[in-house]
Amino acid sequence: MSTLSIVSNLPTVNSERGLPRYLAAIRTFPLLSAADEAMYARRWREHGDREAAYRLVTSHLRLAAKTALRYRGYGLPIADLISEANVGLMQAVKRFEPEKGVRLATYAMWWIKASVHEYILRSWSIVKIGTTAAQKKLFFNLRKLKNRISAGEEELSPEHVHYIADQLKVDYHEVVDMNGRMRGDVSLNVPTTREDASEQLQDWLVDPARDPESLLSEAEDRNRLRTALRDALAVLSSRERHILEERFLLDQPKTLEELGATLKVSRERVRQIEFRALQKVSGVLRARLKDVLPASGSKLRPPISAASGRRKA
Repeated sequence: MSTLSIVSNLPTVNSERGLPRYLAAIRTFPLLSAADEAMYARRWREHGDREAAYRLVTSHLRLAAKTALRYRGYGLPIADLISEANVGLMQAVKRFEPEKGVRLATYAMWWIKASVHEYILRSWSIVKIGTTAAQKKLFFNLRKLKNRISAGEEELSPEHVHYIADQLKVDYHEVVDMNGRMRGDVSLNVPTTREDASEQLQDWLVDPARDPESLLSEAEDRNRLRTALRDALAVLSSRERHILEERFLLDQPKTLEELGATLKVSRERVRQIEFRALQKVSGVLRARLKDVLPASGSKLRPPISAASGRRKA
């Protein structure tokens, strides 16, 4: 399915202010019965009927928007959250097989969440999130569990920390660390165990001073990374490089909407060019820095603004 051909006919939301109008617009699209849903899915899969794909997508825009709105607490533009949710919805429509006895809404929910999660993980600073499966689970469930126990945004008590750790099957210290990263600070006087309140988080801190050999090695790695990044950017087209510079290297990064207006293309087209450019940069960096970068099984994170510490989407 051509994403652009579907996106061009969908309602759009450009800002928080336009959200009510967008929600009202998508409520005008009719919901489909199970029989109609299966019919349109077969028409799309067997004949490439774009009108059928459009009916499937528009009938589930409310589901995508509702899912995207659950992630407003991460501080990202609601327009981009909804856009990513819609991308996940389109991927679900593309792969949907009604013969398996599952409604599209059930199947699409996984794709929508996956798309939104990936966007959030790309958008947050690598300092603010973890990379393991357990840390990602903690990242996306910590706020929900805090609300359940009415912990709010204040510092977690030892009892709350142990409750969350038990619920998510993660280590006590990981909960304290992730909560601090998401809140922006961590109390050094939090007890690390229930049994011994005298043992506090500050007792686990180590001397931050580095030995000369480590400092020299890190300086050499930085120089190699700087050289490799320069070579990686050289493989990009002028438009790809412009988009990456505007999106990641400015103190106040441009949004997809702003770049689309400047380049006279859609927000979705800018996102596609950005993704392709990041793949090119990632490939060059991996080839040049095999012994410095993570294993090939893990994904490189997009660059972040050094001044802001967090990418503005």
